[in-house]
Amino acid sequence: MPANVIEESQRIPALSQLGVSPALLQMASGQLPHPALASCTSGPPYYLYHGAVAPAGPPVLALWDIGDQVIAIRVRTSGREYICFSIEAPDEVEPLATTEQGFWATQFDFMYELDMEIETLHAVAEAVGYRFLPMQLDSRAAMEARPDAAHRHGQWLSELVASIDAAQPTY
Repeated sequence: MPANVIEESQRIPALSQLGVSPALLQMASGQLPHPALASCTSGPPYYLYHGAVAPAGPPVLALWDIGDQVIAIRVRTSGREYICFSIEAPDEVEPLATTEQGFWATQFDFMYELDMEIETLHAVAEAVGYRFLPMQLDSRAAMEARPDAAHRHGQWLSELVASIDAAQPTY
């Protein structure tokens, strides 16, 4: 196991100490607060505890795997960072968000892209405590109405997450 990965036996206590929500803690434990969340995970983290390499830098606290991707949190001096990285290219880290609500925005975008029913998205948002789904859906509809929507998705999502992160208290 890489030296900067939180020990598997300490992962859930460390997540609890970080103050993640009960829903995120539940998912990190391999339980789903709503069945539709199965689309976001292939189960508790496996790769980092069985030979995969973690990104260089601060300690990595794995949340779960999805395919060959690891979803994790790392704490930098500037604060918490939710990240995604491939076990094939661990140093190509994709920063997702700096707050849990911002992180959920990325997960809800993924579920929306899977053509999940709007009613299901609302039920999942309630199950995990995601407060920004109505704003996200309205913002996405406005973005999709633009002629350049196909080229703006990544920028739109980054701006949405940044606005959600900015609206959250930091700790």
